[in-house]
Amino acid sequence: MAKTTPTIQVLSKQNYEDQHLVPLPNALPLSLLAPSSLRICTTILSLTTNNFTYARYGHLLGWWDVHPLPSSIPAEFADAEDYGRISAWGYGVVVESTIPEGLGVEVGTRVYGYLPIGTLPVDMLVNIGADVNGQFVEITMTAQQKAEQKQSEGYDSLFQVLFETAYMMNRFVFAWDPSELVHPSRPDSGWTTEDAQIGDDTILLLFAASGKTALAFAHQLKHGRPAGKSPRKVIGVGSEAPRAFAEGTGLYDSVLKYDADTNHDIGIEVGVDADSKVIVIDFGARGGAADRWAEKLKKSSKSVTLLGVGGEVVADSQEVTTQKMARRIKARRMQVNTSGMRSQVVGILGYKTYFEEFLGEWKLYREEGVPKRLQLVWGKGMDDVGKGWERLYKGEIGPDEGLVFELDNIYSPPEHKL
Repeated sequence: MAKTTPTIQVLSKQNYEDQHLVPLPNALPLSLLAPSSLRICTTILSLTTNNFTYARYGHLLGWWDVHPLPSSIPAEFADAEDYGRISAWGYGVVVESTIPEGLGVEVGTRVYGYLPIGTLPVDMLVNIGADVNGQFVEITMTAQQKAEQKQSEGYDSLFQVLFETAYMMNRFVFAWDPSELVHPSRPDSGWTTEDAQIGDDTILLLFAASGKTALAFAHQLKHGRPAGKSPRKVIGVGSEAPRAFAEGTGLYDSVLKYDADTNHDIGIEVGVDADSKVIVIDFGARGGAADRWAEKLKKSSKSVTLLGVGGEVVADSQEVTTQKMARRIKARRMQVNTSGMRSQVVGILGYKTYFEEFLGEWKLYREEGVPKRLQLVWGKGMDDVGKGWERLYKGEIGPDEGLVFELDNIYSPPEHKL
């Protein structure tokens, strides 16, 4: 029986700052769950600037379609041309299952993934492959163990998929083993073994250096490469406010401001010569700084590569976003795509091997690599989610904060209607 009315976040597709927390009194009772499906309630989720990227590019990359508006949405938000839902990474709990018994996904199982922002359950049609480790173990935990699990799941929600992007970039995009080389986005992107090489001649510049994906990638460059395959320098570039935080991680050889190229020969500033290989990676620079620096560095080096990972935090309309995307494609700027990389890697290693190896590396990073000053900032309930979303787009979240939220499981058990 439902304990309370479910609430979901709804956004304007033209401006992700236009946010609404919408109660759904007509969502209950729930319909019957389809065969081979799970019904999942989101219980822990994180918010990062990546959520804004999902919203900004949702009309181009299909992210608005992952979790559509429910049929019970009030009429004022029912036009899918104007409104939609964006998801977040986090944990949920299975409240109903039509999966055959014995496959490890019984009611009560906790799952990690890309889940809807709200307390309305989501129904997922699933296929559990034989080569995927789908085993789950339920245990009785002490209060201390529950607190540790909550903290662990908070870091998973906030950081795991960002670390995965960094991990795949380091190991597979900049592969030291040619047999493991993947392209940053898709197999026909033109990425070569020569592009992938990193060595004593290589200088990497990571823009938005205090961001979580950039920090994870800098960590992998420093600690996750074999001898002789490390770069000469890793330089962080960012705003003045988070500069001390980025420097304090010890992951960068130096940290510069976005405007360090003003009235300076930036090639001399970063130590580039004609034989240097320069790799500029944009994790979300402001004001087109990464593109500007890359163009200037071409005067100093014969090899300058520009990769895009994240985007600037700016609430562009769909029209402006489409225009910017078209300009980047025309300029042949290569964009990193996590799901595209993962599909290629799985094709090389197989699901089981990849996820076992990746999750092992993630566990090490979670325990030892996450910057010590980065703290989880917990909220509870959809009101706190709304406030956190607002703080995030207003730029009020420091680099040492990670926003995570607990949501109540409001169905135990769910009701049904025919």
